[in-house]
Amino acid sequence: MLQADLFHAEPQLSAKALVRPTGDAGGATESDTEGEAYSAAVSPAARRAEGITFTPSWLVDRMCERAGTLGNFDTIVDAGAGSGRFAFAALERFPQARVIAVERNAELASVLRERAAREGLHKRLHVIEGDFRDALLPLAGRTLFIGNPPYVRHHDIAVAWKDWYRAGMAQQGIAASQLAGLHAHFLLRATQVMRPGDAWCFVTAAEWLDNGYGCALRQLLGAPGRAGLQGVWLAPADEPVFPDALVSAVVVEGVAGSEPALVTLGRIVARRFEPTRQLDSGTVAHSGRWSPLCQPAPMPSLAGIELGALFRVTRGQVTGMNAAWVLPDDAPDAWRALAVPAVTKAREIIDGTVQAADARQRLRRVVDLPRELAALDEAQRSAADQLIERARHVGAHETYIARQRTPWFAVSMREPPQAFVSYMGRRPPVFAPNPQRVSFLNIAHGLYPREPVTQADLLRVLDHLNRHTGLYSGRVYGGGLAKFEPSDIARLRLPASVWEAAT
Repeated sequence: MLQADLFHAEPQLSAKALVRPTGDAGGATESDTEGEAYSAAVSPAARRAEGITFTPSWLVDRMCERAGTLGNFDTIVDAGAGSGRFAFAALERFPQARVIAVERNAELASVLRERAAREGLHKRLHVIEGDFRDALLPLAGRTLFIGNPPYVRHHDIAVAWKDWYRAGMAQQGIAASQLAGLHAHFLLRATQVMRPGDAWCFVTAAEWLDNGYGCALRQLLGAPGRAGLQGVWLAPADEPVFPDALVSAVVVEGVAGSEPALVTLGRIVARRFEPTRQLDSGTVAHSGRWSPLCQPAPMPSLAGIELGALFRVTRGQVTGMNAAWVLPDDAPDAWRALAVPAVTKAREIIDGTVQAADARQRLRRVVDLPRELAALDEAQRSAADQLIERARHVGAHETYIARQRTPWFAVSMREPPQAFVSYMGRRPPVFAPNPQRVSFLNIAHGLYPREPVTQADLLRVLDHLNRHTGLYSGRVYGGGLAKFEPSDIARLRLPASVWEAAT
């Protein structure tokens, strides 16, 4: 049985094995006993911590079928092969091709070789023990790159590799964020070693379709004549492909160097790839977000004006340690006088608490000390010293956020916004006015008008947003969890009938 301590290296590549669901079709992946042993030995939480994401057998089979529509291949590369689920499926699907399996973990690389020998496939399977990003690949003829690049968040990627990623994108004329996960690194590397006519088919977490760091990937894959994007297939959030990971999945495919007139966009539903629409490649390449393009609903309207032209959308304040700065209900009056009423839970927006006449009494208070304590009178200074000592006692001065502030105890709560927006949940965001003028923590966004707006016009705008903002206006993760960044809110559009009155 494989041991969990074999997967400690950073950044860890993925072992993509999962016990085949009962009743699933047969294939080369059904005898993945080594992967089954690892799945049984290591918990989903431990696997996620190592960037290990299991690919279901049905998706491996469907992706090999999709790759088959892109033509014939002499060489197939499975990057981050793990227990070899993609590699062995490809050996069966493409009997004339030679398969290269790249795997950093020495034990898994050995498992791949032993299985190939046991099944008489060792002459067709070449195992490279190493990191795909700098591995030397013995490519020959037309090549297919296929697989599930490992999902490791940027926090766990070495600085040297982040620099490598940014430099590699710069060579393509693309500005890249170092917040990209390891799967982005693998997609870049694949494009670096592809030759015109080579094909690719990858499944990854879908977040890059819409978020900031994904902008570089969208440029890399979507630009005609570069990676040659031909298809984008998004799994609906309520049908997670990876049941033990809260991410939505997307399969992307293309032929390097091609300039397809149309890109097919669609969904993965009931284990099938269902096309939604075809768009010209230029439209896809220049779209700020790709997940809405895959939905069966009508395309997002570009009419009207973006909300960001009327309002600044600002995150709530981060205290660094709420336990230190959010006062208990029984706090002394002297402490409460140095704190402001604030929204500290999203439900206070959703259930209407923030709009209640007694909201300032019902909401918690957050300490908001001035930067210059000398400006306080004697009684206030005494209370401030007590609050600072209380925060220091629980270690609030040692948090990352506190160390970025000057002075460390000045939380600097936001000015009350005109309205609030809840930004995370298994439902669309809720837009609510802030009639009692309270502040807020980073569990919501605030709307600040760029020009004065009447309460009646504000309510008209908020009512429209509440009725017409759907889940896929944000970033949707597995299980239907939607997240709306300030930029997502700012991109929402208001029709003329709503915004002209408000301006």
